Amino acid sequence: MPMKEIPRIPEEEAEKLRNSRFVESVDGHLVILTLEFHLMMYKRWKEFPAVHTVQEFMRRNGIDPDVLGQLYAEALVWDFETYGDPTARPFGGIRAPHQPVERRNDVVLLSTGKFYMAGRSFKWDKDFKKEVRACYPMMTVEDSLMQAGINPALIDNVRIRAVTHRFKQDEERRQKALISCGRPELAQGTEKQPGEKSAYRYLSNPYVEEVTSSCTLLMKEEFFNEVYYLETMKTEDLLALYGIDAADLSAASLSAIRARRYEWKPTDVRCVEWTELICRIQTARLSALIRQTDESFAKFRETAARLSPVQKKVLCRQIAEYPTNYSYACGYSLREILKKMGISKSVYYKALNDSRYGLADERRRERDRRDLEKVVRVMEYKGFEKGVRQIYMMMPDLAGETFAISKIRRLLRQNGIRTKVRSENPARQRMGKFMERNRKQNLLRREFRLHRPNEVRLTDVTYLDYGTEEEKQRAYGSSCIDPVTGRLLVFHVSKNNDLDLALETLEKLSDHPAVEGALFHSDQGILYFTDEFQEKVAEMGLVQSMSKRGNCWDNAPQESFFGHFKDECGYGGCESFEELRMMIDEYAWYYNNERRQWDRKRMTPVQYEAYLLSLDEEGFAEYMRTEREKYDRMKAKAEKQAIERIKTLGV
Repeated sequence: MPMKEIPRIPEEEAEKLRNSRFVESVDGHLVILTLEFHLMMYKRWKEFPAVHTVQEFMRRNGIDPDVLGQLYAEALVWDFETYGDPTARPFGGIRAPHQPVERRNDVVLLSTGKFYMAGRSFKWDKDFKKEVRACYPMMTVEDSLMQAGINPALIDNVRIRAVTHRFKQDEERRQKALISCGRPELAQGTEKQPGEKSAYRYLSNPYVEEVTSSCTLLMKEEFFNEVYYLETMKTEDLLALYGIDAADLSAASLSAIRARRYEWKPTDVRCVEWTELICRIQTARLSALIRQTDESFAKFRETAARLSPVQKKVLCRQIAEYPTNYSYACGYSLREILKKMGISKSVYYKALNDSRYGLADERRRERDRRDLEKVVRVMEYKGFEKGVRQIYMMMPDLAGETFAISKIRRLLRQNGIRTKVRSENPARQRMGKFMERNRKQNLLRREFRLHRPNEVRLTDVTYLDYGTEEEKQRAYGSSCIDPVTGRLLVFHVSKNNDLDLALETLEKLSDHPAVEGALFHSDQGILYFTDEFQEKVAEMGLVQSMSKRGNCWDNAPQESFFGHFKDECGYGGCESFEELRMMIDEYAWYYNNERRQWDRKRMTPVQYEAYLLSLDEEGFAEYMRTEREKYDRMKAKAEKQAIERIKTLGV
């Protein structure tokens, strides 16, 4: 009856566990953690006694608790609750005193689900015990454990002998019962399974010492001496090299060979008799050795590329001691060794013969240390802060020598020293990059009236101070006008000068649709640089334009509106925000419908808009010609004034 094997740990996960310094051994099915890690987990568990505490501690230290399983963590918690400190030697239970290593073995066994604890007693799972019993006496208890993926060495010999003795008594009673029932042919036990004695066919192998009655294969010393240097190969692959199929061996036999191999210390025993079989085995072994050597050289080649000059010098000295074909005929030549390790001959001989090789970095660091002391001495002179340029200019007087500004900056940067004079402001740099990215060109170019109605929108924000003498308050107004007709489209008031003020202005502006691709012009206020605002402008089908920085003339009609508004509307006497908003709404209606404008044929903005829309193509062309002449005269006058200002600069 085949044993039900416990789940095997995937090879990739097993390799990760073997590389962890907290894992003592991994045999494919079971994992034993180090005593040091048990103690660390116990201390953490005492602070937060729960299963998930143990699992989280494993995960933080590079051990995946999902690979070990839920039972493993529960077994650890049981051990901590039952015995406390992993290094303690408690008394009681099935064996006393307990050793720490035995307690760790119990944790591993409990994690398999094949065993459980009743109080402090270690019990076999009933179903698992039935499986082992069904295989007895065809298989020993140890072989059954190995077939299930459990190393018998983890279980106390007393436990195994007790179970074996009980099975033996059961088997004797069974045979007596069969004989008494008149069925003596069944009393000899169940038939051997086919292939059970296949290990005996390896008795002729020159490296096999004997095969025991339990079909355990014992290998000679020569075998272990020869495979000692093939340490990277699996035991199954090694046996295949020597003509032995691991599938023909019992689990206990394979485990014994593996254990003896890893514990082996080389001796002087060598194979004396050479036969054709031994020659084939040695040929295969030599190929494996060459393959393993090439793999090792490949790993060294990857490492050598990342070594510092000093480390490379140490490596070259080690290579010089490596046996070559001068030492024995089958060895690699020095040229082959260097080629496999990716080291040129010039570097190799320079590292061996030049005493200064690899010391350039050390000399450079020492020189930089001395130079830094001089720079710091100048920095700290009289306790005043100094920038890099000031340090550079003062060094000849205070240090007797000078360094390049770039070197001074490098020394300060490498040693984490920052001057407080004109130091970089990361926030300001980020803001500068942000504004450079979102800044728009001045597409309007002061051609405010050289367009049709609803082709241009101007906007800006102004502050509005109001309230009584006892309680002064400030609000902010954001307006939007059409510079062609002079019509006030939006005048939104808020208590805060924030992004919401600009976005709500756009929201109200959507009630006054413009033509597709109309210009939306503003100054370079921070509100108009934000991504949210610019995305909203684009959604409305408008093209954003911005004035030059600090130039109010590029948005003159909008600034002019604020000037008229503050001169004409006595909003300063408003006592509340609601009163201020009502007054501004009244002024907006008055401004559009009743207030006439001198340069727009003495019409109100609403009347002037209707007048422009009523013009035919010939009439509008005449209007544009007149406005172009005004624009050209204004431009010429502005250029003349600019030249006059330049002449007086510096006077």
